[in-house]
Amino acid sequence: MGFYSKFSEQDLIESYKNQLDYQGKPDQEIINEILSRGSLEDFQDKIKSQHLFLNEQNRLIREIHGHYMNKLSKQECLSLLSSDFLSDKTIGILVNTKYNQIHRKVENLKVDSDTLMFSIFGTIVASVVSTIVILIVLYKFIFLSVFAFGLLIPAYIINYWIIGLFTGKTRDNLAVFIATFIATLLNCVYSIFLINYS
Repeated sequence: MGFYSKFSEQDLIESYKNQLDYQGKPDQEIINEILSRGSLEDFQDKIKSQHLFLNEQNRLIREIHGHYMNKLSKQECLSLLSSDFLSDKTIGILVNTKYNQIHRKVENLKVDSDTLMFSIFGTIVASVVSTIVILIVLYKFIFLSVFAFGLLIPAYIINYWIIGLFTGKTRDNLAVFIATFIATLLNCVYSIFLINYS
């Protein structure tokens, strides 16, 4: 049994393509495995078909993105798309998937009044909660006080998580990113204040 005998067809294709990319030609062992499963020409035709399929899929994705940004509905977008390689059902799934992904991304980046309000509220709550958590950790594990500034990393993560819960958005959103940074600065202020007055 050769090295490639347990490879699935897709794994064999990927290995073959990698060898072409990095070595300029496939080694004899992979050629032997391909020939044991059929002809080299059929195998290369499958690679070409996959390449054409991926190119066509990427072309459609670019068009879908453009139609979304031009504020066309899914139905309008579907009526404008056609393909020689992909079925109408596959195009429909692609449109639904991409419209939903793009919509989530656009909504996530949006900074509206609700996002600002929840970010401010989240900043206050997150900074207090993360400071309490860090102080409890320092109290329980006093030896960690040597790494006090290093504890700002878990504080940042706690802050981001809480602010994300309040806003429903990720750090890609500018308001969430700034709010998390401010909450972490507040951790420093609270900690210094508590240390000086304890």
